[in-house]
Parts: sequence; C-alpha cells; structure tokens
Amino acid sequence: MGCFYMTSTHKFRIAVLGLILAAAMLPSCTSTSNSNLEASLRSQLSETQIQLEQAQELIVNLQAEIAEMETSDEESEPEPEPEPEEETPEGEAEDTSEEDIDTLLTDTYVWLQQSDGTAQLQEFLGVEADGWYGSGTRAAHVAALEERELPLSGVPEVPCPSQEPIEEAIGSIESTGDQIEIDIDGDGAPDEIKTVVIGDSAYITALTSYSGESSWVEFGTWGTFSAADAAYNPEFGTDINEDSAQELWVKVNPYVGPAGGAKEHFVYVFTDCALQVVTDNATSLPAAFYRGNTVSGETYYINCEKHEGESLLVYHEDYRIGEPEDFVWAFVPTALRLTGTIFEEVISSAFEDDIAPAPDPIPTDNCTKWS
Repeated sequence: MGCFYMTSTHKFRIAVLGLILAAAMLPSCTSTSNSNLEASLRSQLSETQIQLEQAQELIVNLQAEIAEMETSDEESEPEPEPEPEEETPEGEAEDTSEEDIDTLLTDTYVWLQQSDGTAQLQEFLGVEADGWYGSGTRAAHVAALEERELPLSGVPEVPCPSQEPIEEAIGSIESTGDQIEIDIDGDGAPDEIKTVVIGDSAYITALTSYSGESSWVEFGTWGTFSAADAAYNPEFGTDINEDSAQELWVKVNPYVGPAGGAKEHFVYVFTDCALQVVTDNATSLPAAFYRGNTVSGETYYINCEKHEGESLLVYHEDYRIGEPEDFVWAFVPTALRLTGTIFEEVISSAFEDDIAPAPDPIPTDNCTKWS
C-alpha cells in the first residue's frame, strides 16, 4: 500500500472543523430574561445543527478524498520486473562436466540405430542431430575420442567392408553418365548413383552414406549388353515394399532404333553390402520391365498398390484391340512381391486380365519416384 501524505488543504479543512465544533459547545450569556434566553438557545441550537451537518459533510468528503488518493498510489506503484533468465549459449550443454562428456563419448552406440543418446552425442559433436548413427557421426565421434585419448570400444564397426575402388579393380573410367540421388541404403540420406563406362562395359556406382564408401557392379553380365550399343541410365528410385530402402531403376536406351517407344528397365537394390540386380523367382534371371508405348498399341507401366495390407508392384502389359479410332482395352496386370532381391508373382482374382472400354487418358505409372 502507498503512503498517504496530508496536504495543506486537508490541514486547513480539519482546523475549520475544529473551530466549528468548539463554537457549538460554548454557552450564550447575552440575555437575562427567560424568553430571550429560550429564543437565543433555540437560535444557537439551530446554528449548531447546521454547523454539525456542514462538519459531517466535510468529514465525508475528506474520507472520500483520502480513499481516492490511497487507491491512486496503489495503482501507480510499478510492479517489480522479473529478472531475465540467463540463456545457455546454443550448442553448449548446460552444466556439463568433463566427466559427463567422457561418459557420453565412451558410451556404446549401434550402427544405423536411432536413439536419444545418439542425438545427444551428435549435438556435442556439432553434426546433424537426427539420432541416426551413420558414417558422418562415426567419423566425428572417432576424432573426438582420439583428441581426448579415450578408448574406441563404444564405436560401432562399419558393417560393410570397403569395396576395391573401381579404377583399381577394372581400369580408368572413360565416360560418366548423369547422376541421380536416391536413398538406396535406407538410412534416410540420399546416395549418389551414376553409371560409368570402362571399355565395352557399363558399371553402376553408388556412393552410399551407409558406409561412406562407393559400391559398384557391372551391368548386364547375364546378357550380351555392350556400352557400344546402348546407354544404361539410372532413371529413378521407388520404394515398392515400403522398407525405406529405395530400388534403383536402370533404363536401357539403345543407340540404334527409334528415340521414343517402350524401353527396357532393370531393378537394382543395395543389400548385404552390395548392389544387386533383382531377379524373377520363376526364371532366376534378372526381371525386365518395359515402360512406355509402342507404335503397335501396347502400353507398359508400373503401379504401386496395396493388396490385403501388402505393398506390391503391379506391372501392366496392356494393349488395345481394334482400330485406333474404335478399340477396347485389354488390361494385363502382373502383381509382384519384392523380397530382398527377388520378385515373386502374387496370384489373386484382383489381378486377373480384363477387357474394358478404352481408358481416357491412357494409364501410366502411379508409383512415387525419386531422382
């Protein structure tokens, strides 16, 4: 509550009030007769009553002014401002001792396993704190341990051994195709995919974030493919079975023949620390898929569909029946389950051949693609 200070006006009003009350208490001595005395007393009583009423009104006014001033003092008194909290600088752990840091660094971590502990380690190391322990985190972790002369016993081993560099194993690279980026190893980071030519052969190379090393494999060892006859281009990635590791689709683009039309594709996956072509369970040969339209009316495309809760690839080899201006459509789907490096056909009435009016527009791929 604020202090109340009496002003000179208040002091004056109180003094006047005292004089009025004192005057009201004095007896009258101006008359000796009873009638004159009675009249005088009545007059004094009337005056005294008026003075008392005036005094009472003055008291009420003074009390109201005092209350108003006290309220004004309370409202005008500023509230103390809270003291600002000290902020911990970004990237600096709060109250982190050297012992805590050593414990964090020497803890045991698991390769490509997401955890809060890994995220805390990454924050201390100054790398992206996504919680995944991969090659970038490992390199920074090892450097920090060596700087502090701490043991490396908690650092996970890289699960994939380094493959011999392609130029040391095969020879000098003569040409390099266009590069795409897909997450072929499933660790959440994009990997650089491209083809290179050495001699008559084309090779697919993948610089994976999984191990931080380059993996490579020769294309077309199952057939008579030659780098002199066609270009072998990484085109896009899909995630058919929704396991986060994207499949690589490589297109064969012959140098001779029409530029357009349907082109043959093969699918590669990164598994068991290596790039491997996906094979057909029925033939044990690499699974080949055409995509696009032919001049004779065939349309080849891929769909990614759910069937009874399972993610499948549905390969369509559709074609038209009739004249270009008057035809019906033959739907010829083949449902495939991808497990590891094998496509296996799924037999179901949902994927039977059918003939229907021509679709408009002509169907194309509906699989989500990355490149």
